[in-house]
Amino acid sequence: MGITLILIGTAFAVSLWQDTEAYQLLLWVTPVVFILLGAELLIYLGVAGKGDRLVRYDWISVFFVGVIGTGSLVLALLMSTGLFDEMKRDLTMTYRTAFIETENIEVPETVKNVIVQSYGSLSVEQKETRTLHLMGQVRYRAEKSLAIAGESILRTEIVGSDMYVFIGAPDWDNGSPADYSLPELILALPQGITVERRPL
Repeated sequence: MGITLILIGTAFAVSLWQDTEAYQLLLWVTPVVFILLGAELLIYLGVAGKGDRLVRYDWISVFFVGVIGTGSLVLALLMSTGLFDEMKRDLTMTYRTAFIETENIEVPETVKNVIVQSYGSLSVEQKETRTLHLMGQVRYRAEKSLAIAGESILRTEIVGSDMYVFIGAPDWDNGSPADYSLPELILALPQGITVERRPL
């Protein structure tokens, strides 16, 4: 038990000044303890000879080493299957908000109808301008703050007197995954234009 405590303490101490996690060092404790226990048994049996070969351990040492060994094996199983990384990632998730604003898009005088297809919550407002403008915010849950490319979620196409506006899901610039995203956007359109909403 003393050796086990020394190894655990050493693992925690090393993790404080090295760029490594304590649980990674603790995975080495169980194999070393088993090796030392096996070596102790072999040495004891060799020294004891053929006489008294009864090996006695106190129950506290056996229980403590058993708990450490079982915990290390469970941790190794979780890490090898990828579940440990998922649990760690889920615990470090934070609810965040990113703001979106796109450049103004000119709407020609020939456009009479605007057909809007959007992902998430979208409110449409009509202003006294001949421009289209998208703004709002996206609520998401992720480990780190993510930058959203606002231009990537908006696309427009003009066919005759109709303008089609497509508003999709956000793209994350740094490639980090988000657990979920909830866009709450406002689309500003010119007055006097018929607006038709269509689901994606």
